[in-house]
Amino acid sequence: MAHKNSQRAGFTLIEMLAVMLILGILVAFLVTQLGRSEDTAKERLTRTKLAELSALIDSYERSQGDYPPSALTPEQGVPPNALNLGVEVLVATLWSKGRNGLGISADDLRNTDGDQSTKTLTDLPTNDLFELVDLWENPLAYFHHADYGRVDRYQTFDNQTGEISEAEVRALVNPTTRLHYQPGRYQLLSAGADGVFGTDDDIGNFGR
Repeated sequence: MAHKNSQRAGFTLIEMLAVMLILGILVAFLVTQLGRSEDTAKERLTRTKLAELSALIDSYERSQGDYPPSALTPEQGVPPNALNLGVEVLVATLWSKGRNGLGISADDLRNTDGDQSTKTLTDLPTNDLFELVDLWENPLAYFHHADYGRVDRYQTFDNQTGEISEAEVRALVNPTTRLHYQPGRYQLLSAGADGVFGTDDDIGNFGR
């Protein structure tokens, strides 16, 4: 004879749906937290990368008397497009005349927009116009102080839409002083975790 107080075996449909809902919420929470942790780590590493690159640019200035340019000279020719120009000129400068990137590994170079120069600008065995990228694989923006008033266009991967996008990028201005950050020097900028220049998570080689 079966006991009246014997426990049920298994779950009802409602109970199973409730468990699945709770598990779904937990998974979504964990994925969100892991994503934020990953972006935090990438932000920290990008700031370190900008600091290291700044040290090399400062070293270049001490030996050459000026910071690397962010625009091609007439002798270097006309760029094939207006995308990622400043950082492409920076790379062309650091990888020419035997400088060999001043210690930056060529493995760190990318050609995210796939363009090439009509003339040989570097010591590299290709005319590709390379960029240096952040930890999200988007090109860094670079402005010599002579080009602070210029509007550049940069191509990045928008992490919110999942699409490649283009944006106008300007050297950043200090809202308090109304002067450009790093006056008389240069700016290095990352689009940050969202992959979009001009938003609050942009990262620079300066405090703000």
